[in-house]
Parts: sequence; C-alpha cells; structure tokens
Amino acid sequence: MSTATSVSEVERKYEATSEQQLPALSGLPGVDGEPRRDTVQLSALYYDTGELLLLRSGITLRRREGGDDAGWHLKIPAGADERTELQLAPDPEHPETEVPREFAELLTAFTRGAALNPVALISTDRERQRLVNAAGTTLAEVVSDVVIAAVPETGTGTDERVWREIEVELAAGDRKLFDAIDSRLTDAGITRSDAPSKLRRALGDAVGGTPAPVRGKKRSAPRTLLLEYLAEQKDSLVTADLGVRRDVEESVHDLRVSARRIRSVLQVYGSSLRDQETVDELIAELRWVGQALGPARDTEVQWSRLVDRLGDAEEIPDREVVRARLDEYFSGLAAAARPGALAALNSQRYLDLLAGLDTFLAAVESSEGSGPSKKTVAKTLRTLSKSVHGRVGKAAAATTRAERDELTHRARKRAKRLRYAIESTRSLTPKASARAQKKFKGFQNVLGDYQDAVVAREHILAAVAEDQHSAESSLGLGMLLQRELDRGDALAADLKPEWKTAKKVARKVWK
Repeated sequence: MSTATSVSEVERKYEATSEQQLPALSGLPGVDGEPRRDTVQLSALYYDTGELLLLRSGITLRRREGGDDAGWHLKIPAGADERTELQLAPDPEHPETEVPREFAELLTAFTRGAALNPVALISTDRERQRLVNAAGTTLAEVVSDVVIAAVPETGTGTDERVWREIEVELAAGDRKLFDAIDSRLTDAGITRSDAPSKLRRALGDAVGGTPAPVRGKKRSAPRTLLLEYLAEQKDSLVTADLGVRRDVEESVHDLRVSARRIRSVLQVYGSSLRDQETVDELIAELRWVGQALGPARDTEVQWSRLVDRLGDAEEIPDREVVRARLDEYFSGLAAAARPGALAALNSQRYLDLLAGLDTFLAAVESSEGSGPSKKTVAKTLRTLSKSVHGRVGKAAAATTRAERDELTHRARKRAKRLRYAIESTRSLTPKASARAQKKFKGFQNVLGDYQDAVVAREHILAAVAEDQHSAESSLGLGMLLQRELDRGDALAADLKPEWKTAKKVARKVWK
C-alpha cells in the first residue's frame, strides 16, 4: 500500500498578460465577504525521462520547495479539469535530487525503466486569493502566478522563459462556483490556457504538437480504426497499471480487459496488419499478463460476490460464522495474489511486452495499405457469429454439468472476441454497432454470471476443505454451494434466448 498522501485536484489554467488585472471575486455563489489574500514563493524541480515520456502521458513529477506542501508531487490525469496528486513529504535520509523509489516504481509502465532526471526548474511568485464561506472554509483558490522556467538546452546552456498565468483550484466549493469564477475571468478578457501544466508550457517545443486527426475517407478505413483502437487500449492498459500498483479498486480488472481487447483484435485482424510470428508472440504475452493478474481479480470478484449472495440467503443458519469463514479464506488468497501480480508488472517480460506493443503500433502506422478491407471485416464478423452460434448450441445441449461448464466457457470466450471485433471497427457502422453492443451486454452478462457461478463453486469447496476450525460454517457453505448450482442452471436456460436476441441485432453490423 502506498505511503503517499493522495488528493484530488480540480483546476483550470488561464492565460494572462502582465497588464491584465484579476476581476473582483466577491459576491460569488457561497462566498462570504472579500477573498483572503497572501503571497508565496515556490520553486520546483521537474523530472522526466529523456524522451519526456511522463509529460507525453499528461503526468508531472516534481520536487517543490516553499508553500505548505513542500516535497515530492506526482500528478496523474483523472478526467476533465481533474488530476490525482500524490504527495510525499521530504525525507531527511533520502537524497534531495533522487526520485523516491515509491514514485519510480509507480511509473514503471510509463518510463519503461528509463532514468528520471531533472528537465526544468520552475520558480513561481504567487499572489493567492482564497474564497471562503461563512464558516471560514476555503471553497476555491484563485492565484496569479509569475512563472520563470529554466530549461536546459543541449549544447547551448539554459533557456529561460517567463510568463504569467492564472490558476483556479476548487477546494470545498462546487462546480457552480467553479463556473462562476470562469465567467468572471472570461468577462475580464482572461482566457483558458491550452497548456495543462507549467511544465508543458515550458517544454512545449520539445514535446511537439498533437497530430491533426485523419478526416475524410481515410478516417473510416478499417486499418486506421484498428490502429486507433489498439493505441487507445494500450494507453488504457498502462493507465490501469498505475492503478494496480496503487491498489485502486477495479484497476486489475481494467488492465486485464485492455489486454483482452488488444489480444482479441490481434487474433481476428492481426495477420492483416503485421507478420503472423510477431502477432502470435504478442497474443501469447498478452495472455500471460492476463493470467498473471487472474488470481488477484478472481479473488476480488468472488469475495464480493459470495458475501453479497450470503447476505441474500436468509435461510442459511449462522450467517455470521459463514461470513467470517469467507473473509478468512479470501483474505488469505488476496494476500498471496497481490505480490504475484506486482511481480509480473515489475518483470522484464512485461516491459518487453509494452515495448513490443509500441513497436507493433509504430510499424503499422508507418506501413502503407496494410489492414483488412471493409468487405473482409464484414465476412470476419459473420464467421465469428457462426462460431458463437455453434458454441452456444453445444453448451445448451450438454448432458452433464461439467460438460456444460466447459462448453459455456468456450462460448463466452468466442463471444468476447466477436464483441471486441465489432467494437474495434464500430465507426464503419456506428448505429448498428451501438445497438449490437447494447444487446450484447445482456448476453455477456449471462455468460459472465455463469462463469462466476462456476468459479464460486470451486472457492466454496476449497473454503470447506481448508476449514479446520468450525463445522458450523460447513453447513452454511454447503447451502451457499447449492445456490450457486441453482444459479448456474437458471443462467444456462437463458443462454440461447439471450444469444438469439443479440444475434438478431448484431447481424445488421455485417450485412
């Protein structure tokens, strides 16, 4: 678990000339009286890799001096106007210029092992206005900053840049106040800044601009859509990696889903984008990372599932005893699963996978004419649909529970492949794809719930077998097991009808 303090930062930046004055900020919604004013001088040394990999991902890492939050700050994008800021107080025993190990490890997927070194020294003369309510609680801060950025220039010494900017940071206030301040500033001719951070403005030339989006016919080419989808999922995977390292809820799930989406698209379309050997290697490594994180995700899902199911089972006696047994069993699994997941993410094999994905995407982007045609996409989706149909039929016709479990799992895997194949080229048929995705949700829920019921049975049996303390929980766990068996039977009956509904809508995607 991280020892850093985590705070949510909601902030907007504005451009301002040295002559522009801040408008009056009294009388805003919820604000009592005049703003409380003070000044502060700040100095921050920013760190990044030589290729500015953090900044390109919207992340900033700095060591600040001055103010009431001196120390190391790591800022991570968290949505529009929002960032998560992790703070570490200065450590007298740690070298001032050496990035703390905790932060360096969190950033592994972004840096890929590259060294983090100073890239800019930014000093700020800040005039701050705190907007407070009647109780004296700070609702928002509006600051006017004069910024001096010293940026090392290769072979030419240091380039110094000076500018003024306005920052508005929301504290205990709401969005209504945020927007009211924005209106005051806009009316005064102070406009929003395009730079998301001081470092981005200081290093703008080194980072470069954002490529213009592809428009017209080329924009809808399957190759372009697949490339965009794969790049999007790779970025989502790396973002989820940071969440896993911070032990953020659902981050393991998010990482595995991104890996599965990439793997599915490569399985379906990969050979039309690159050579089969390269594609097969990436598929194998993506499967490995998903499996490496599987125990952590399985434990998270099943623990929550069985506790909820137990809460609904009023007929089960001694539910408190059964709950205690479930907590004991799953807490042990969780303690064992997390180190394994982190070991995988810290391995060279995982870094090689990320590098391989980068290389693959760069090669596809630079190639000419590779990728499936629209006709091939439609044919591929039809073929996948027929495969799902066949697997669903076999699962429904199974004569034993064990056979049904295996065949339903096979149908689930093929259905996911079809779903992601539709998703990755949805812009070819946007309306039909959107309807298909919506209908697929019910079908996927049946398949997913069924698989969860299968895995739950395995965990219940293991919890009973390992229980050496109380026979009281065994009866309750046995009754919980029967509920999972019944649940599986009910879901199995829904499988064919749900597929029929999903297929009827989905077939319009490839017609």
